[in-house]
Amino acid sequence: MPTEIASKYVQMFRVSAGATTPLPDPPPGPTDMEKINWLYNVLTILDGKAGALLAFDGLLLAAEALMYDKIAEKADWLHFPALALIGLTLLAALLCLFVAQVSYAFLGKIDLGDYDNTAEIGKLGEIAGARTHRLWWAWGFSVAAVIFFIFLVVVVPIALWVLKGCL
Repeated sequence: MPTEIASKYVQMFRVSAGATTPLPDPPPGPTDMEKINWLYNVLTILDGKAGALLAFDGLLLAAEALMYDKIAEKADWLHFPALALIGLTLLAALLCLFVAQVSYAFLGKIDLGDYDNTAEIGKLGEIAGARTHRLWWAWGFSVAAVIFFIFLVVVVPIALWVLKGCL
């Protein structure tokens, strides 16, 4: 199989069957159906995680909108950082949508009558790898948004309060 994630699954399968080295006679690997089921399970897990992160981003966006409304009343210079924070959260949510996308492009790789599932397994592995990468970026943007939100809601007001007291 050409994809790294699918190849790693085959290795895990063979090691769990007792293989200690790749040569000379490894135990049989998983069947095509086991590979496909495993890859579908990976995609299902990614969809669930993307859905949870998307819900979290929605809650974060609601809090940011409330914060933006309060900032608009008090400090004009904080408008741009607050809008940047909202944009960062929206970017994280957008990436989540591309993890949980409905796509069956791998079915185009199946030729009826060929009885070879290698192309489908390879494409499923590529999709799982790409969606894992997108979810990793979405998670990173969400973490950055939380840190930025804490900075704007906690650190900036404390710094302004200290500066007011010192002046």
